[in-house]
Amino acid sequence: MKETDLNGAWELKPVERFDGEYDRAGTWLAQELPAHWQELPELESYTGKVVYRKRFKFKPESDKRFWLKLHGVFYWHTAYLNGCRLGANEGYFFPSVYEITGLLEKENELLVEADCPAEADKANKRMLTGVFHHWDCLDPLANPGGIWLAVEIHSTRGTRIVEARFATQYFTSDYARLEGKVTLDADTSRKLRVRISLTPRNFDGPAFVHEREVMKPEGSTTYVLSFDVRPFALWWTWDRGPQNLYRLQVEVIEAESGRSSDVFEEDFGIRTVEFRQYLCHLNGRRLYLRGNNYPPGDVRLARMTRERIERDLDLAREAHLNLLRVHAHVDHPELYKAADAKGILLWQDFPLQWYYRKEIEPQALRQVEKMIQLLGNHPSVALWCMHNEPIRQFDTHQPVRALAVLRWLYSILFCNWDRDVLDFKLEARARFLDPSRYAHRSSGERGLFADDPGDGHWYFGWYFGPLPWLNYLVRKKPRRLQFVTEFGSQSFPNYPNSLKFMDDNFPALDYRHLEERHHLQPGFLKTWVNPKLYKTLAEYIQATQDYQSELNRYYIDRLRFLKYRPNGGCVAFLLLDSNPAISWSLADYWREPKSSYSAFQQAMSPIYAFARFDQPRYRRGKIIRLPIYLVNDTDREVAAARVEIQVTDPVGNSALAEAATVSLPADCEARAVMNPELLLQWEGRYRLEIKLVAGEQKLENVYRFQVS
Repeated sequence: MKETDLNGAWELKPVERFDGEYDRAGTWLAQELPAHWQELPELESYTGKVVYRKRFKFKPESDKRFWLKLHGVFYWHTAYLNGCRLGANEGYFFPSVYEITGLLEKENELLVEADCPAEADKANKRMLTGVFHHWDCLDPLANPGGIWLAVEIHSTRGTRIVEARFATQYFTSDYARLEGKVTLDADTSRKLRVRISLTPRNFDGPAFVHEREVMKPEGSTTYVLSFDVRPFALWWTWDRGPQNLYRLQVEVIEAESGRSSDVFEEDFGIRTVEFRQYLCHLNGRRLYLRGNNYPPGDVRLARMTRERIERDLDLAREAHLNLLRVHAHVDHPELYKAADAKGILLWQDFPLQWYYRKEIEPQALRQVEKMIQLLGNHPSVALWCMHNEPIRQFDTHQPVRALAVLRWLYSILFCNWDRDVLDFKLEARARFLDPSRYAHRSSGERGLFADDPGDGHWYFGWYFGPLPWLNYLVRKKPRRLQFVTEFGSQSFPNYPNSLKFMDDNFPALDYRHLEERHHLQPGFLKTWVNPKLYKTLAEYIQATQDYQSELNRYYIDRLRFLKYRPNGGCVAFLLLDSNPAISWSLADYWREPKSSYSAFQQAMSPIYAFARFDQPRYRRGKIIRLPIYLVNDTDREVAAARVEIQVTDPVGNSALAEAATVSLPADCEARAVMNPELLLQWEGRYRLEIKLVAGEQKLENVYRFQVS
C-alpha cells in the first residue's frame, strides 16, 4: 500500500566515485523526477555517475513495516537512507524494494547513487539495456541514465506481498482454470488468509473471490494456487472481440486480528495464447498476426505518458495491426496497461541487442525472471523473446573494419556464445518460470545449420540486394518466411518536419551529420533512391516515402500470399521514431504519418486484394498472367466480395478489364480469384488498378510495371 510519494523536486550532482559520503555544501542541481539527467541543460551530454538527494518528512507508525520502492533506475544504483546503506541493484526496468522499517525519522535524507556509463566495446557489452546503448535507431549521444520511474514508500503490516502472478491454464464453456503463485514475506510466523478477487473492470458481470488459509513461516515463502472462475469473460484482440479486463486483487489478511496486512492490485485478462509452428492461436482460434516493431516511444523514456502511448497504439490500430514487437527493450509500464485496454498483443523482447560478453549470464538469468514477474499478469503480452539478433555486430556509428565484418559473418553463419549458449539457457528459464507463454530463443536467423530457422529479418531492397530476390524464398524456401519480424527501408519525414533538424540545401545535404545523429544510411538510400534524379528536397523526400511504400507492400503481398502456408505473421520495421530521424519508420518523432503509413495501412487491411508481379520489368510482345488474390483475416465469412481490375497501357487505353464476385470463408488463406492474360503491346509504364468492395470495406490497390 503506497504511503508516501517521493516524486517531484530532487537534488542531484555528477560525481567521480561512489562511497556514500558527499560534500553536502557543494553545488547541487534541481530536477523534477522521474526524469533522465540529460534532460537538464547542465548535463545534456553527461555520461557517468550521478548522486540524487531527497529530503522529506515522515511520521512512521509503530505497528507497520515500511518499504522504499524505486520503480526504475538506469542502470546501476545504490540507495542510502539517513546514512544507512539499503542495498544496490543492477537493471533498469524493474522495481527495487528495500525495507526501511526502523530507519525512518521525522527528518530524512535519501541518497541514490546512479551509474549509467557508455558501452565502450559494442561487440562485448556488459549492461542489459538493449537498444538504449547500441542501436542504429537511437541518438548515439543520448544516455538514459537517471531515476526514470516513480519513487515511493509503501507500508504493510507484518506480511508483504512480494509477487502475485496468475495465468489462464485452459477454459471450457463453463469455467476457466487459473493458476499462479503468490510470494509472501513475513516478519514472524503467523496464520494468514490469502484472498484473491477478480472484479470486472470494463464490462458487466459478477465478481469472483477465492480464499485460502495458510500458516506462514518467517521469511519468504511462495504459494502455488489454482482455482476455477465461473462465469468468465475472455480477453480478445481488438479485431476479434472485446477487451474484457478484470481488476485482480490479492489481499493478505491476518487470521487472528482480521486486519489487512498488504494488498496487490493489477489489471488481468482471461485468455490463452499458443504458438504452433509459428501460428498464433488466441483462445483456441487461429489468428494471423499483422504487426510492426515498436521502439522506445521517446529517447527519454521517462517522458512517455499514458496519453502519448495511447496515441501510438491508435496509430497501430488504425493501420489494422493486432501485434507490436517491443523491440529489444522493456518499455514504460503504461505501454502494457494501454495495450491491455486497446487489445493489441505484444511480442516482448528481453533487452538483449546483438553481442554481449560471457560474464552477463548470471545477471541475464536474474533479470529475465524480473521481466516475467513484472509483466506476467498482462493479457497483451503474448510471448517472451530472449535476444534480438545475437550476432557479433560492430558499432553502427563507427567506420566498419574488414575484421569486424568477418567476425559478423562468422557469428551469423556458424556459431557464437550468445546465440548457442546464453539464449538456450534464457529460453529454458523463461519456459520454466512461465509455462503459459511461448518462450522464443532469439529473433533473427539462427545460423546456417539450425533445424528451426526461427523468425526472419529480411532486407531485400535495402541490405540484401534487389527486392525481387525475395521471390526465391517465396518459391523455394517458404519455411524461411514462416514468421517475419523485420523488413523495410528508410525514408525522410514529411518536408516541414524534416526542416526541424536539417537545412534545405538539397542536393548538398549534410549527409555526415544526418548519418551520425539522425540514423540516415546514405549509401543504401542513394542506391535505391538516387538523389540525382530529383530537383528539390521535397521531391526527394516524397521519392523515399514512395519507395518505402512499394517495398513494404511487396513484402506484405508475398507474406499474405503465404498466410498459414506456412506464414503466421507479418511484422514490419519500424512503426515510429524515438527522436528526430531518417529511418525505417512510418510515422516520425512528432507522430506525423508519412505517405508510406497510408500505403502500409491499406496493405494490412483485414480483407485485402492484391496482385503478384515477380519481375519489375517485362519485354514488349510478351504475354503475361496477372494473378489476383483475396485474403480474409476477419473471423466472419465474406458472402459477396466484388473485385474489379483494369489495366491501362502506356498510351492511356484500357488493355484489360475483368470483374468477379466471390465468397470468402472466415480467416481464410489467400485465394486466387482471377488470372487473366495480358499481351504487352507497348513500351512504357502499365497501370493495374484493383478495386475491392466487401461489405462496408472498400479498397483500391494500384500497381505499375515497366515494359521495354
